[in-house]
Amino acid sequence: MKFTGVGCIFSAAHEAPEGGALHGHSYEVTAWFEAGDDARTLQAALMAAVQKLDHTVLPGHLASGEAMAEHIGRSLDGCIELEVRRPLERIYARWRAN
Repeated sequence: MKFTGVGCIFSAAHEAPEGGALHGHSYEVTAWFEAGDDARTLQAALMAAVQKLDHTVLPGHLASGEAMAEHIGRSLDGCIELEVRRPLERIYARWRAN
């Protein structure tokens, strides 16, 4: 099986789960699709989905990387896997379509 991956970077803020202070992170996102569609088209779709979150305060239900990965992945037609990384902190989350 062959896959095409596309990625982007965005920044957003959230409150710490235990009622902590509002703070922000830079996130790196990689979305995977079965090969066949043009990578530029797939990347444009990913960037459009992520742009809705860029430089915002994330709602509580998207504060975790796992929830964010699922949210973005489900918004992309044909996405089979999506990873959200906070590279500076070395924290990773992944969602995979069923």
